[in-house]
Amino acid sequence: MRRCFYWLLALLMLSACAAPAGENAPVPPFQEIPAPPEPPPEEDSPAGGTEDHVLLTLDAPLADGRTLTLEAVGKQVDEYQTGVREVRVYNGNELIQTVRTREAIESFWGDSDGGIVSEYTTCWTPEGSMTALDLNFDGNTDFGLFGWPANNTIPYYYWIWDREAEQYRYAFVLQEAEANPETMELTAEYKSGSAGSQWIVEFYKPDENGELYLVRVERDTCDFEPDSGQLDYDRGWAEETWVPPEGRELISPGDGHWSIESDLILTRRKVPILETHGGTAAHFTEIWERIGGEFQMTSREEFFYEEQP
Repeated sequence: MRRCFYWLLALLMLSACAAPAGENAPVPPFQEIPAPPEPPPEEDSPAGGTEDHVLLTLDAPLADGRTLTLEAVGKQVDEYQTGVREVRVYNGNELIQTVRTREAIESFWGDSDGGIVSEYTTCWTPEGSMTALDLNFDGNTDFGLFGWPANNTIPYYYWIWDREAEQYRYAFVLQEAEANPETMELTAEYKSGSAGSQWIVEFYKPDENGELYLVRVERDTCDFEPDSGQLDYDRGWAEETWVPPEGRELISPGDGHWSIESDLILTRRKVPILETHGGTAAHFTEIWERIGGEFQMTSREEFFYEEQP
């Protein structure tokens, strides 16, 4: 009987071992393998970042059909201002020139800052840090960098495209230059005189090498006393035209230490005059012109205000 028992036990154990693997085994729940985490997107340097980055990009078409790309590179220089350290010039994907701001700052200011030359311009916004225009009407785009904030029109450092060198070269500082293709003149304007008593517009024409020659200066001024009566401020200031002396060429501001009164000649003045006599007022417009070397009044006409309906 004991033998039968052991024989039966052995059969049961043998049948258990012969069962197919996993036929009745519980199936573990499905687990999804997580995807590897994606790297965080690269963030552009913020406009107020303290590291150099691209502040502004402009196209610069050339006369030969190419279009260069200008990248103003700089950073936030203080709490309120950004500055450009360099301009990178690309022809397609090829970097062909790096223009350093220091070149212009050093040329214009010299040792006026005690020998410490800044590497950066200073401007209010990245969007206003650079401008592109054809300064000398040769069909090539030149560019300027906002120089520094001023209680006036803004001074810009300007570079002109040199066709032979295939590079930009530093040219001059002008206050917010405007190019007029119709007259082929470049203008710069600013206020001057005591307490802003003068408004100056300078007119230039370029030569074949791109140098800018002073043609004339137009000045509105209240900084003088008329020969008769007084200035009629309600009609504005006196309007003057000044020109370089015959035979003298002024390249401005490249050689530029000239002043209006000492280096130019007054050729025309239009003056609004107010005269008062016994409580009554009379208005005149005087025209003064230089004729035969003498500055003289050539016209004096009474002015009447139009009656308001």
